[in-house]
Amino acid sequence: MPAHRSTQLQPRPIVVFDGDCGLCNGFVAWLIRRDPQAHFLIAGSAGEVGRAALSAMGLPLEIAQSTLVIARPEGPALKSDASLTVAAGLTWPWRVLARAARAVPRRARDRVYDAIAARRPRRPAEDAACGTPPPGLVDQWRARLASLEDVAALTAR
Repeated sequence: MPAHRSTQLQPRPIVVFDGDCGLCNGFVAWLIRRDPQAHFLIAGSAGEVGRAALSAMGLPLEIAQSTLVIARPEGPALKSDASLTVAAGLTWPWRVLARAARAVPRRARDRVYDAIAARRPRRPAEDAACGTPPPGLVDQWRARLASLEDVAALTAR
């Protein structure tokens, strides 16, 4: 797996998620399985790194309690844009599906996102700062955890 610290030329986007959300944890597990090139890093919103990423993006800390956030050098992606940013960073068929979904107006996409988020399962994570990895993904999950150095790299430009 590629190193994700300062050896990278481009800072990698950081997926900031609610570690106490079953749907969010499931999404991160889905992402790790479909992102073998480790394009995205992860950070639970309750931890120091997640809070630093939100602050670096100029967002209130409580936003991640109901919204997926992708911290990127060009600024944050939220809600449906965050989901599509992830899909666009993956390979076939996700990239094509993301492109097609962007044809739907953001307002409509975000209404669907909000309806799903309102019904998401809540469950206490062992460590809300990084969520709860499925047993088969523990090592990959931990290898994807962003650091404060990764957050600083997003805003260093």
